[in-house]
Amino acid sequence: MEKLYYLLYPMRVCLITSSYGGKDNIMAASWVYPLSFDPPMFGVSVSKKRFSYSLIKRGKAFGINLASPEMREAVLVCGRKSGEQIDKFKEAKLAKEKGKIVPLIKESPASIECELVKEIETGDHVLFVGKAANVVKRKEESKGLYHAGGDNFEII
Repeated sequence: MEKLYYLLYPMRVCLITSSYGGKDNIMAASWVYPLSFDPPMFGVSVSKKRFSYSLIKRGKAFGINLASPEMREAVLVCGRKSGEQIDKFKEAKLAKEKGKIVPLIKESPASIECELVKEIETGDHVLFVGKAANVVKRKEESKGLYHAGGDNFEII
């Protein structure tokens, strides 16, 4: 079947951080979106097959770290490898920054920490709904890295 979701691309690339039981992870994602102004809530769709799925579900939190064009290689590492066997922070050469509830990525222009408030089954993915608990802005202005499908990216 045709990948219908590509009709909505390009989509902003984010690096989703999660933590549980002493294990920290990063997952590349472009299915990340605002859901509510008040309270500020965000969603991320994650396949149940992903290691991040279990960390977010058990840790009850996730971090949304915006990816800049300079982070392209790190995005590819975080999107292609599983954090179950490796430390993606080290493998992707990203600096871990202590957040209030999950680790954040220092190279990211901005990060949003979210407390998990709801899970919605959506076919082969689960939509994790989180309420913003902390926002870290590191750069006032930064171009974004957008996923255009496969290994193709655009800078906007």
